[in-house]
Amino acid sequence: METNTLPTIRFACITDPSGQHAFFCATRVEDFDQLLAAYAEDDELSAVPFEFTDPQVVSATQEWVAYRTEGDHRPMVMVGSIEDGYWVNWNLSTVPLPPVPAYPAF
Repeated sequence: METNTLPTIRFACITDPSGQHAFFCATRVEDFDQLLAAYAEDDELSAVPFEFTDPQVVSATQEWVAYRTEGDHRPMVMVGSIEDGYWVNWNLSTVPLPPVPAYPAF
């Protein structure tokens, strides 16, 4: 990968069965199916595709994933997490905290 090319990424929303906890993660698009498959094996958590549409969120996440990609390393980064309808973690320090998105409860 060229150093000035940002990877294409996909986001996933990972939730517990109650839907009270949600984690928003991202990885390179070529690794996305593996991310979903890993959570398909888990009885306690479910993962589905999710889209952040804010260009700042997407760009900052692309930069983070690019930074974490080394050789065969397949990075997954946690953008943020929600508990009981409130952000409890937001890892993109250069991007303002967005409104709490709607996400599926399983």
